[in-house]
Parts: sequence; structure tokens; C-alpha cells
Amino acid sequence: MKFLNNLLTDNEQKILAFLVVFAFIGLMVQHTGLIAQAADESADDLDFQTDYEIKYDLRNVTVGELITIPGIGEKRAGDILAFREENGFQNKTDLMKVVGFGVATYNKIEAYFLDFGNVEITESSSPSSIEFGQKININTASAEELTAIKGIGTTRAEQIIALRNELGKFSSCEDLLQISGIGPKSLEKIRDQITLGD
Repeated sequence: MKFLNNLLTDNEQKILAFLVVFAFIGLMVQHTGLIAQAADESADDLDFQTDYEIKYDLRNVTVGELITIPGIGEKRAGDILAFREENGFQNKTDLMKVVGFGVATYNKIEAYFLDFGNVEITESSSPSSIEFGQKININTASAEELTAIKGIGTTRAEQIIALRNELGKFSSCEDLLQISGIGPKSLEKIRDQITLGD
């Protein structure tokens, strides 16, 4: 102790004693396991994307959930929900039928959604496969071809075919108004994409 008296003042000795006691307590706490420690794991080993993957179901996702996805703001989230309300989602590739979405946008966000239905991307599932100015003949198109029309999902395409079979053929685009869920506004949105084949 005399050695310390010659080197340190009374206050410095008190500080040193405090640090020694504090270090000793720290070692005891760590040794007893009161502080949780991963054996060989560090924070650098965690990959948030794969270890904590969040996937949303397009059939019941909310606006709040959609806006957490990079690249989707409130407007795009609203467009997705409006499409779902009008057409429903048969699979996540139906996202490409939402106004403003194409293959590039789909590829950026598809990992955020659960797979359901047939998720294979086919030429007809992509609106970009319709050449500019090309129209779908609603009197001859298959259900798959009808789903290439923006705003027409699988269910609506089947309804169009059922009505076509009932009528024999469509005599005017306004015949589509007989389908529940297709109103004047919906018809105007798709009018420039369809033809009667005359």
C-alpha cells in the first residue's frame, strides 16, 4: 500500500479501487451467464433478408403493409388494392396487370409476396406482350388471352366467356356491362384494348 501512497493520491487510489471492484463484478456476471452471449455468433453473421423474411399475401395485404415495400408508395398501394377489389388476385403475377406495373417492376417486388396459384410468368400474363395498338378480340379470345387486358383477371375473363357463350357473340362492347363488376368506368378503361373482330 505504501507503494501506491507514493504513486497515487488518495482520490486516485479510490478510483483505482472502484475500477478493480467494477471489473471483478463484470467478470463474475459474465462468468455466471447473467449476460446473454451467443457462443460463436456475431451480428455480422445475420442476414436480415433471409433470417427475417416477411412475405405478404396479395389476397389480404393492407395499404400499411404495402407501403413498407421499397418502390411502393400510397398511390401504388391504392392501385393494387383497387385491382384486387375489382378483379382479385389469382396469383402474384397478376401484379403485372395493375396499371403502372410491368415485368421490371414485378421483378423488383415479387419477392415480398407469398406464392399462390400458378406463378409462372407466361407471355399472356405480361401486359407488355401486347404490342402497342394491338387489341384483343373478345369474340374469339381464350380466357388466358383475355387476362392480358389490363383490369381483367381470371375470374372476369371466365365471366366474359360465359356471357359470350350465352349471347352467341358480342354485338357491341356495351354487352360487357351485363357482367357484374364491369360498369361504364371499367368499360372505358378497357375499350381501347378490345375489339369485336369486325
